[in-house]
Amino acid sequence: MALSITKATVGGSEDTWGATTNTALDSIVSEINNNADGTNATTPNMTSLQIGGVAMTSTAAELNKLDGATVTTAEINILDGDTSATSTTVVDADRVVFNDAGTMKQVALSDIKTYINASAGSGSVTSVGVTVPTGLSVSPSTITTSGTFAISLASGYSIPTTSSQSNWNTAYGWGDHGSAGYLTSAPAPSSTQVGSATAGLALGAVGTYAFLGFSTQSTIVAGNTYVNGSVLKYSGFLSTTTYSDDTAASINGSIPSGTWRAMSNADNQSVRAASGLFLRIS
Repeated sequence: MALSITKATVGGSEDTWGATTNTALDSIVSEINNNADGTNATTPNMTSLQIGGVAMTSTAAELNKLDGATVTTAEINILDGDTSATSTTVVDADRVVFNDAGTMKQVALSDIKTYINASAGSGSVTSVGVTVPTGLSVSPSTITTSGTFAISLASGYSIPTTSSQSNWNTAYGWGDHGSAGYLTSAPAPSSTQVGSATAGLALGAVGTYAFLGFSTQSTIVAGNTYVNGSVLKYSGFLSTTTYSDDTAASINGSIPSGTWRAMSNADNQSVRAASGLFLRIS
């Protein structure tokens, strides 16, 4: 309630003075008694309220916004633009203050992550180019809006397999081939060299030639391989009246051992067996 006090009139009668003073004192006592338990609201009417010499300029409505607030002083100070930072591990359950179309909310980082991931799948570029090492080619070399780079081997290049790469590494480990004295070409052997190389070879040894024939009628094909046995036998020319390189139908010569490669073609004729020049290869 508002407290109203009437001042006694100076110079008035004693009765008037006393009555007026008593009435004013009664009002003061009544006001104090009525508000002793804080149940009756009072409305102070003042031009300025000062605390420690500083005038309060906040309105009652502004101060009432803190009614029910549980915020701490440290939390309020964070909003003051403090530049210090505390190291923390950010997880989905963490919250940030978020302006949701004008309404301030605490939003979980998981919601923000979902939004960013959903929006990151599209976009365009102004110009992106790519370069590749020697041996590779790329097409197109530049993408201006969207597309796919295709990388392929340049002409004359290949990617080695695991096996061929292993062989290459082994050869590389042998050192500089240019200084190792490897043959890059070989001249034809001289007659002396051939004679020296074959002088010690026994009849029918690997690397020797022999004129062989089939003991039965057959055909010899140049380049084919024939295994020793009762079929191949040492032979010779028996015909003197015609130019024929075959032997009689029945060859009774000794049987050579090993595997031989035919160096000529020959066919049997009538009762005459085929024969020709052979090289023993094993």
